[in-house]
Amino acid sequence: MPDEGLHLALTLFIIASCLREDERKAAIALVPFGLLCDLDSLFGVHRATLHNIFVIFIPIIIMAIRREKSKYLTLAALLLASHIFMDAFYNGVFLFYPFSQESYNLKFWFGLKERGLSALFTWIVPGKVGEIVYVTTPSPGVPQIPIIESGTELVVLILALLMFSLRFKVFFHQ
Repeated sequence: MPDEGLHLALTLFIIASCLREDERKAAIALVPFGLLCDLDSLFGVHRATLHNIFVIFIPIIIMAIRREKSKYLTLAALLLASHIFMDAFYNGVFLFYPFSQESYNLKFWFGLKERGLSALFTWIVPGKVGEIVYVTTPSPGVPQIPIIESGTELVVLILALLMFSLRFKVFFHQ
């Protein structure tokens, strides 16, 4: 699974590219939405309880109930979706849980082979809740959530933090 640091970096990039500099409080308030899905490693079924498409609809339903468009709720839905989409490329997610027990795992590869440039995209259903084994077994247990796994992820996170803090003047007051 992508580490929390990589999820945080993507969240910061998305927020910084979608909000204006004077929306600092909203930007900071939206950061948890990019990380919220991983709370299911503490309760429920990991990669299922909060890693399904129904979670994305919560901010959208709130907009419908309030009968008004909100760029902040739209951005919250986008951040939730980006987290789930990113995890779908790393050992899969249970996209339609609790209505389906199947785990979907996106596989993508692009590169050179002996015959030239090649691309591969597959949609694999590796197992069902309770059967598939990945970073943590999809059942309540002791979570193992790495924060930063590689130097590349550390560099991406540092760049995201720097861009976010410069954009919203979080650490640098003028």
